[in-house]
Amino acid sequence: MKVLDRSCLQTLRDVRLVGHGVNIIISITEALRSAEEQGLDLVLVSDTTTPPVVKIQDHRKIEYEKKKARKAQKKASNHGTLKEIQLRVNISAHDLQIKATRARKFLDRGDKVKVVLHLRGREKDYVSKAWELLDQFAELSKPCQVFRGNGPLITTMLEPMKKLHKEIKAS
Repeated sequence: MKVLDRSCLQTLRDVRLVGHGVNIIISITEALRSAEEQGLDLVLVSDTTTPPVVKIQDHRKIEYEKKKARKAQKKASNHGTLKEIQLRVNISAHDLQIKATRARKFLDRGDKVKVVLHLRGREKDYVSKAWELLDQFAELSKPCQVFRGNGPLITTMLEPMKKLHKEIKAS
């Protein structure tokens, strides 16, 4: 939507004024004068029709409401980011504990956590140990995606518990 001013007097002659129960064809000068008297803006709604359609409204208020709606939509769509934790089968207990605390911190912040377990070489023979490691991580939070094993990678996704509590209350 474009705000019309005196510079449009040369290009436009007549316009269709709509809004507030009004639907009339008047000259652009009368429409601008009417908008100025009301302390509002003359906004071009559609320039593809003949004559162009205009509306008298507060353009800054409309832009503010649109900006507010976009901000609310962006806030609603923000589901947290995806963090990835990579593991190996032969990880030491201390390293596993550090990875677990990092994953817990991510989950507490509201982020989703993707746990990836790499199997290399002879580690592929110890798949049962790999599943045990992923089960330990699954105890941190409820997995939102079941374990997937494709080739040398086994992955799972963990959701924050806060979201799970909200879903349970909604049910």
